[in-house]
Amino acid sequence: MIDVDAQKTIEWEVSEFLFDMDGTLLDSIAAVEQAWYEWAAEEGVAIPDGESFHGRTAQDLAAALIPEERIPAALLRLSELEQSPRVPVTPLLGALELLTAVPVEKWAVVTSAARLVALARLAAGGIPVPTLLVSGDDVAHGKPDPEPYLAGIRWARNGILPVAFEDTVAGLRSARAAGCRAVGLVGTATAAELLPHADAVLATLAEATVVVGHDGSLRVRLIPID
Repeated sequence: MIDVDAQKTIEWEVSEFLFDMDGTLLDSIAAVEQAWYEWAAEEGVAIPDGESFHGRTAQDLAAALIPEERIPAALLRLSELEQSPRVPVTPLLGALELLTAVPVEKWAVVTSAARLVALARLAAGGIPVPTLLVSGDDVAHGKPDPEPYLAGIRWARNGILPVAFEDTVAGLRSARAAGCRAVGLVGTATAAELLPHADAVLATLAEATVVVGHDGSLRVRLIPID
């Protein structure tokens, strides 16, 4: 008998695991949107529709929506709203299991959220704080620029690439430009939107498993969407 799942499985040797946060590790998109729409109503502006709203830093979006002189105060207010979500934040399917399987020094979070916001959301969702957290505060150029993922890479060597997990086109473009294998996760965007920018697209993180070799090598096995 032919094992259909085995035929579909992709396996890579990787140097490390890099994860976006909102919509990748955490079911927090509703909380993100609630904070942003409340902020936009206070500012008297309209948030752009569609997936392009996600995966960008607050600085980037605010600069596109309000006059420059209002940005510092507006970002402080947005940070207040984002740090106190009124919508539940929970781990996405497979997230905790995958993080537990990866050696703690070999995974990082690369998020567009501000650092205090990221720490608040990780705590709310029960995700441990990684040894490396790259936030929107830590980079001059946010996703889709490669800078965020370049800041997250620590172990790439000898042609063995990091693998990055992302739920947005902007994030996938950033990861690929930084030299990562890019894995899309359906939710914020559709599989059709993610596929042109990803090496594989998964329904959830439950379709990713980790094998740690006796020599410390890492392999990831993926069951992608057809």
